[in-house]
Amino acid sequence: MIIKWLFLILFLILVFGAWAFFQYGISYLARFSSFFNDSSGKEITSVIKNTIPPAPPVIDPLPEATNSAILEVFGEAEFSSELSLFLNGKVINNIIIGDSGKFRVGDIGLNDGENIIFALATNMAGNKSQESVRQTIILDKEPPKLKIEFPENKQSFSGDEKEVVIRGETEGDATITVNERKVVIDLGGRFEAPYSLTDGANTIIILVGDRAGNQTKEELIIYYRP
Repeated sequence: MIIKWLFLILFLILVFGAWAFFQYGISYLARFSSFFNDSSGKEITSVIKNTIPPAPPVIDPLPEATNSAILEVFGEAEFSSELSLFLNGKVINNIIIGDSGKFRVGDIGLNDGENIIFALATNMAGNKSQESVRQTIILDKEPPKLKIEFPENKQSFSGDEKEVVIRGETEGDATITVNERKVVIDLGGRFEAPYSLTDGANTIIILVGDRAGNQTKEELIIYYRP
């Protein structure tokens, strides 16, 4: 008799347990599974979004030197990122990059001498790119030196002295023309330019330019008579 009651109680417990599992357990398992999957997905997505930096910006090539204190910079960067432009290590401008990926930053005030320019981009997740290639531009407003050693202004020649050699000195990296004809300069800045005189007054214009665009001009009047 007791055994029958034990079997009956055990049977009722099993039936109640099965009913409770199907009534509540499956729902809780589904919620737990859904929560786990959502959390994992969000975590993976978050990791992807938060760890991939934008590509480094690209700044169009700048001149090695200029005589203008105001510079304009063009380039490309990842769209929707924030571009930070640096001049000599300090941020001088922040702009949001549009869909085209191209940017322009104008009215950049240069310092006398050397100026180092580079940029980096920050995406919407806060990740920063590596720096762009650093470019150096020299602000030089001084005209190049020019010294004419021979001949002297208003000097006169005659007879067999119909051809003279104009000699002088300037900066080693300058360019020089004599009456629009290019002249070779050695590493020390010295130059020689043969010139054939014509009867009467000869106007000789010597023009020197440096890489920043500055120029120095000298005009000589040389007289010749047969």
